[in-house]
Amino acid sequence: MSTKGNMWFTLSLVLTCTTVLASATAVYYYLHYSSSEGLYADTVAALDSLTYSVRILLEYSNGTQQWYNQTRIPIGWSFMQAANKTTGGKVLGQRYSFGTFVTSINGVTGSGPEFWFAYSWNGKNWVLLEIAPEQYTLRQGEIVAWYLNDGYKTP
Repeated sequence: MSTKGNMWFTLSLVLTCTTVLASATAVYYYLHYSSSEGLYADTVAALDSLTYSVRILLEYSNGTQQWYNQTRIPIGWSFMQAANKTTGGKVLGQRYSFGTFVTSINGVTGSGPEFWFAYSWNGKNWVLLEIAPEQYTLRQGEIVAWYLNDGYKTP
């Protein structure tokens, strides 16, 4: 064989080995990705069996809105527990026999006739909660709100 023939043979061998190695690497990563995707789906299913995903709105009297979307909470948690989780424990209030009267959220308190009111979304309208926030158990996919106002407006 000539030198030119050896060069083409060597180059063909290198390219073939590189192609085989690249293909093997691609198959490895595809299988790893498929396995990880299955593990992720299993983890999400396990998480869904132990938690609910809810949406919480904080609306301040100046119109500023702060949404906590897809908030994961343990099944059976109350609105108060979920609100404290999302705000880092910054929901403060006065305890009474009927429940907690919320006086401050994220350091914002009502001034004058404004207070923090708790609402639930019924699919069409905001509905004022008729029980204390720590007695209101959240459900999967529920949308709830704290709204700082004089009680005549809704979020």
